[in-house]
Amino acid sequence: MANPTPASPGMLPVWRTPESSMHLLMALINSTAIACATGLILLFPLGNAHVTIIAMVVHIVSGVLALILFVPFLFTHLRDGKEPLRNLLMPWRMRHRIYREETPVHRLIGYGLTLASLGVFISGLVIAAPSITYLSGQTVLLPLGMSAILLRAHQGFTVLFFLFFGLHLWKRAKS
Repeated sequence: MANPTPASPGMLPVWRTPESSMHLLMALINSTAIACATGLILLFPLGNAHVTIIAMVVHIVSGVLALILFVPFLFTHLRDGKEPLRNLLMPWRMRHRIYREETPVHRLIGYGLTLASLGVFISGLVIAAPSITYLSGQTVLLPLGMSAILLRAHQGFTVLFFLFFGLHLWKRAKS
């Protein structure tokens, strides 16, 4: 009898079924879509401060939820592809395989998508940190001008996220 591969059903944890992975993916997509929609709304002046605050709270909550769902999705997705985590941290290790195989190109696009997602999450959390500390009863502010820089970084990582997400979907449809 052959040894089961790590992605075979016999080796998966009890909670890890194809249905649970799909539910995790759908929850991640939905929370990311809500965060993107509210982020797009926040780009335009709404006129009413209450609507802006509601959109900001929904944006932060859906972004944090997306981050919470992203971490297990990332590790299960890497495990399904039998991809070591070190390749995510050092993608240049795959450069010699790019011209010989199709898979490394798709994986590099996935790594770009992952790193852009992490950039969006980290910049968003740092931007939201003063509001979270305020709600906890203390006031901690970012240095002068840092909020504007982080907001531009957050928007830039979001553009990169959509670019890599589009490439990721295009490569999946092509293969």
